[in-house]
Amino acid sequence: MANFKRVKSILLISALITTFFSVPIQAANRQQPHPLLTQSNDTYLALSWGDIWKKLRRKKKGGGSRGGAICAIAPGKLVDSDSLYSKQGEILEIWSDRPMFLWNIPEGTVKRIELSLQGNQGILWDRPIEGETRAVYDGKPLQPGQSYVWKLSASAPYPIESSVVFQVMEPERRDRISAELIALEERFKGASGETIALEKANYFTERELWSDAILELYSVPNPSAELMDAIALLQAHNFCAEDEPKDSASR
Repeated sequence: MANFKRVKSILLISALITTFFSVPIQAANRQQPHPLLTQSNDTYLALSWGDIWKKLRRKKKGGGSRGGAICAIAPGKLVDSDSLYSKQGEILEIWSDRPMFLWNIPEGTVKRIELSLQGNQGILWDRPIEGETRAVYDGKPLQPGQSYVWKLSASAPYPIESSVVFQVMEPERRDRISAELIALEERFKGASGETIALEKANYFTERELWSDAILELYSVPNPSAELMDAIALLQAHNFCAEDEPKDSASR
């Protein structure tokens, strides 16, 4: 009987030792979350600039004209038919009070950009931009809740113009987003500037703030090859083309 108890004790101790050492090994073998992943509602989402481009790429119609005219990309209505900003006459909102203006033009050259208050004939800010396809607003911060018109003038086979209306969002919503962006930066404290820009771009795309997301792509001083590829795809894509079939848009 004593021998039986001794054997039972030895088996019990062996089982405890095996369990003690196997738990850390099993935990180590589990796939750990990447340190540069976004945490949202206690879940982690792997991100890349390619992911951001896919979100922007699904926007099938922009705010510019077609047929060789200027295509205003940002701020522009990069929206699907079921978007938050698809209703006719609804003004596009942006978060940034110092936006970047982005466009492309199949023919001709954009000569000048102008910014005005909506309903005001006076020019608030303007720049000569011979041959450029983007311009960063460097005037006084734009006012929350105020609507603006940005206009491009170009030479083509004939002179053309394009204008888009946008609004800097109301102070309450803008302040809330500002606070969330500060919290995002704190969460990724120590990460590279490009990683933080990537997370911010994802934050903006999730809220259909396309112009602010695009601004993040261009904000990185020394972009990686992947980011440069995403920028090249963005700049070359014709957002102002006719809507594509849904099956081709997802490719």
